[in-house]
Amino acid sequence: MPGLAEGPAPLEIAFAVSLPHSLLATVGLICAAPRFEGLADRLWVLRNRVPADLLSELCQLLTFPGSHQRFTSELISRLPGGAAGMDYPNFHAHMEAMFGIHYQYLALRALARGVQDPLPPSELIDLLARPDDWAAYLQRIESDVPPEIVAQLVEDGERLKRRVIAALDRFWHEIYRPEFEATRPLMERSVVYHQSQHHSAAFEDTFLAITGRLVPARVDELLPIMTRVTFIPSCYVGPYVAYADVDQELILFYNCRSTPAGPGVSNGTALYPPLKALADETRLQILILLQGREMYAQEIVDRLDISQPAVSRHLNLMATAGILKVRPDGNAKYYSIDVERLARLVDGLRALL
Repeated sequence: MPGLAEGPAPLEIAFAVSLPHSLLATVGLICAAPRFEGLADRLWVLRNRVPADLLSELCQLLTFPGSHQRFTSELISRLPGGAAGMDYPNFHAHMEAMFGIHYQYLALRALARGVQDPLPPSELIDLLARPDDWAAYLQRIESDVPPEIVAQLVEDGERLKRRVIAALDRFWHEIYRPEFEATRPLMERSVVYHQSQHHSAAFEDTFLAITGRLVPARVDELLPIMTRVTFIPSCYVGPYVAYADVDQELILFYNCRSTPAGPGVSNGTALYPPLKALADETRLQILILLQGREMYAQEIVDRLDISQPAVSRHLNLMATAGILKVRPDGNAKYYSIDVERLARLVDGLRALL
């Protein structure tokens, strides 16, 4: 008799417009914006409305874990079930109900995630007494916030709580409340549209239909331990997908601006990421450099009169959008044009004629 094995249960897929999730994700994107090419223009318009002192405070509070920026994900992980139905007063009450020690623990978890061989929270607390080791760890996780400032944030959970709540309150009342109401109809339309679609039972196909992209490696790694995926529309992520994992639920923020405007209107989701990636002079120069060959990042930097971080941001966007293939080799990454993806883009544009 052949052996029997029970396959994994299919993922539960949901769509939701959520004020708490959108608020936290938007603040995170505003602070992360300088690190990424190609985020939505609307995000930059919103970012430019934030007073300088508030922007500085938000980014210090949210980006201290380094380039991985996990503190907003940790705050999202503490949202209760049914958070999608919260208005702002209820969200504020939830943030107030959390104890200071919870904020401290979330800060330490944020510092311990997203990096190879991270230290657990208990060991990170011990590092505070050894400033040199503390500074070395923060350098390893690529934190731009001075070590002494990060120490102040994580050693006093009650003070961290008060600062986070005050900054989010001010952002909501001064900046985000009218923006959320202005974008809510577009987000709700996107949710209604996707709820009406008969998406494939295969998550990879569903993800492609919604985002126009293949599943990113990090998301793919998380899927085996997930039982539910909730897609939350965003007007700011552009060709990217932001995510947060909450126990066995994966929260994915996708670009709702690519949702068809109505029945019978062609879905341009798959066209948006590669077109966004091509709509830049520098990225077109990179594409010309890679014509018919493979190059590693430093070779591209040497050919262009721009900085290495800028080239990395351009390459990251082009790889994210599927324009480029990436082949790791030791510490280097080699880039080449994804010819098949470009051919599909041409076919998609031709279909509009």
